[in-house]
Amino acid sequence: MGQMDDVSSDGADGESAAVIEGTVDGAPSAGTRPPTGEEAEAILDRVVALYQDHAAAANPAGTHDISWRIDWDSDAVSAHVLLKPGEDWTIEVTKGYLTVSSMTTEVFALTMCHEMGHFIGGFPFKTSRGGNSTGALGTSVSSEGQSDYFATKDCLPRLWANETEANAAAFAELDPSARERCTTATSDLASQQLCGRILLASLQTGRFYEEQAVLQAPRELVYPRFDTPDTTEVAVTKEGHPESQCRLDTLVAGAVCSVKATGTGIPGFVPPYGEYSAASEDAARPFACQTGPGARPRCWFQPDPVVTDCSELGEAACVVEDGVHGVRYCGTTSGVDYYWCFADEVCKTSRDGFSDCYAPDVDPDEGAP
Repeated sequence: MGQMDDVSSDGADGESAAVIEGTVDGAPSAGTRPPTGEEAEAILDRVVALYQDHAAAANPAGTHDISWRIDWDSDAVSAHVLLKPGEDWTIEVTKGYLTVSSMTTEVFALTMCHEMGHFIGGFPFKTSRGGNSTGALGTSVSSEGQSDYFATKDCLPRLWANETEANAAAFAELDPSARERCTTATSDLASQQLCGRILLASLQTGRFYEEQAVLQAPRELVYPRFDTPDTTEVAVTKEGHPESQCRLDTLVAGAVCSVKATGTGIPGFVPPYGEYSAASEDAARPFACQTGPGARPRCWFQPDPVVTDCSELGEAACVVEDGVHGVRYCGTTSGVDYYWCFADEVCKTSRDGFSDCYAPDVDPDEGAP
């Protein structure tokens, strides 16, 4: 794991699909099936190319590059990012992620935009794992909710802007109430159709998130929907994965937000780098919708953080709830958050006090036997 590696946008590290009907010459359309290896590589190439200028401009200028890697030998369902001093900003994907039954090319494109969002999406950042408060890496890892928001607000609109036929076909698949979200958000037909495709991909991805979350921590499967928004409000911004309905709400908000990022800067990446500060929030404010349907939902985003007393809880500790192991993090401005281990993992604390999820036979101080 890298100094700032993200635990991906995917529970057992993947997501799910609301199927777009239709075939081309009797074969499944790209929106209803997993991408081939060549298609996945092409999508990654395109997503990375969109933001190489951001990496090149990051401090110190000219020293950063974005790369990607597919691990064709791994059946794990995983997609994540690595951010290490002196190395590229890297998106890593496994073969298992590409071949999970509910994966589609649309979901893959959206989730690769989500992974890019960890580099480019900006404030709010992840702060609970430490090592994230330096400007030397050129960026800080954005929170899960912010990466979802970036994916549909900034990345997919750039990726799919010229795919007019696919956009129109997806827009036609939406029911009238969903199409109305897009016709209300923008006035020209091409933008409405692009918005519609992003909404349909968001629904697929929200279902994917739900399926993978249930695989990670078994419970009743409840697919998120456009008409059942999460009405909870967090006291502090959540850095980790929100619930599936909240994630769909965030993807929808990004799709209908008219405020797009400009330039090559990382929104809110100002001293103190990576911290949840008023300076970061103010610097990022012009790059996001603050009110209305395009605003980030309060089920994960809280613009008025409160101070949390972590003196007794500590920065990180192992916890077990209902037989599921996890790591509890505490930050004075990020609050208390949890990262739950996979079903075959347990939480262990190393001698230096670092808590994380491991296979049962792994010694956190020695590595695999």
